[in-house]
Amino acid sequence: MSKNNNIKSVVPAGRRGWFSLPELGVKLCLNPAESTVYRLFLAHPEGLLADDLVLHWQELSDIYAHESCFDDPDLREDALISLCSESKRVFYSNISRIKRKFIDAVGARKAAGYYIKRYPNGLYRTRATLA
Repeated sequence: MSKNNNIKSVVPAGRRGWFSLPELGVKLCLNPAESTVYRLFLAHPEGLLADDLVLHWQELSDIYAHESCFDDPDLREDALISLCSESKRVFYSNISRIKRKFIDAVGARKAAGYYIKRYPNGLYRTRATLA
């Protein structure tokens, strides 16, 4: 089986935070922080290191501005500062919640192709792609 067969497509479902998994006929909703993290990783199939999130500040800011209902730039910045903090606690909790939502929606086996995982080389990535 080729690697390309393992790539799963994800489609934004029109409203903020909603994603459709067309291969499974399922929709699920992520909160703005989760959706921001997920969209960042969909845009970087090569994967990212947790410590490098701050290097993608502008991209995160643009995504979060679209996903969030916060009109106040200071509130958006505070949320991103928490996400990119040195402790990575907020990042890790978002990764965990994203995984849980996919597992709850489609089961552990099917969800494995969609959620963000840490690989042995330290990179976090998803096998899903934005369709």
